[in-house]
Amino acid sequence: MRVRFSQHLGTSGLLDIDANDRYWDDEIHAVIKGRGLRRFEEYATLSRSGRRRRLSVDQRKVVWDFFITYSRALSAEGICDFPDIIRLAEASLRANPIVEFSAVVIDEAQDLTCMMVRMLHTLVGDKADGLNLIGDGQQTIYPGGFTLSEANISISGRGVVMTTNYRNTAEIVDFATSLVTGDEFIDIEGGAGTPDATTAVIRRGGQPTIARFSSKTAHDASLVSHIRSVSRGHVGLGDIGVLAMTNWQVTDVVKALTAAGIPSINLDKYNGRPTDAVKVGTVHRAKGLEFKQVLVARTSPQLLDSSTVVNGDAARERRDLDRRALYVAMTRARDGLWVGVAP
Repeated sequence: MRVRFSQHLGTSGLLDIDANDRYWDDEIHAVIKGRGLRRFEEYATLSRSGRRRRLSVDQRKVVWDFFITYSRALSAEGICDFPDIIRLAEASLRANPIVEFSAVVIDEAQDLTCMMVRMLHTLVGDKADGLNLIGDGQQTIYPGGFTLSEANISISGRGVVMTTNYRNTAEIVDFATSLVTGDEFIDIEGGAGTPDATTAVIRRGGQPTIARFSSKTAHDASLVSHIRSVSRGHVGLGDIGVLAMTNWQVTDVVKALTAAGIPSINLDKYNGRPTDAVKVGTVHRAKGLEFKQVLVARTSPQLLDSSTVVNGDAARERRDLDRRALYVAMTRARDGLWVGVAP
């Protein structure tokens, strides 16, 4: 799909607006297809929650023309991309309702698209206690965003804010929050989100650590040393998670652990069964998981500095997503947190 997308992107005129092709990939798949838009008029007036770059009506017309071209290219080959499958599933449920389900529970709702939530809502409709959404806008790590009103779902008078943190220690929460202070995010109910300062944290523990290195070699040596240190206590290797932003960083970490004789397993291959091996994976793959000890590996120095100047709305949006991903990585830790910073 990616090849077909790129083939048509170069002649669309979109790269003249923003040269980052990933931005337009997100615009098509998360904003347009993620909402199931079928008419340009819908897109022309869309608020585009979560997107910093403003697009004029004329620019949106260029985007829409590319969307039509891309959609026709897929149709000509008789294939669908993933958002198309969600749209077809919703259409099928509306045409042939499934009545066996009494409730739908959605965790990490902020990371679903509008179309996904709407499709799942179709299973139960507006019956009492039919749809249970749990989400946190500050942990959104995918582009696009949406509000529940766009999905035709109202929780007026029915929403509850969870006010007790049972996972992390107070030290980990304070540490993670301090590193993303001032960042903006969109709440799933609409409007700018803000961290809930009233959340109670019932456990305390040791202070997290930031370790800065001038080379990846020094970083990896310290990471190995820290794992050996914590595993000499009451923490098994299987209770340690090493998280990174990219797959290639994960590959490097696995190589470093293997060279040090420390067993590990990539979260992509982890089936949930207990294993005496360090779990290594991307932040995206670790979403929803937790570990007694977390090491956030190969963190970019720029992500830890909120004063870093970022040029352009699209670049700022991507940085915000990366910093929220960093926040998610740090809050996977129950008892201990180590953040390794390397160029």
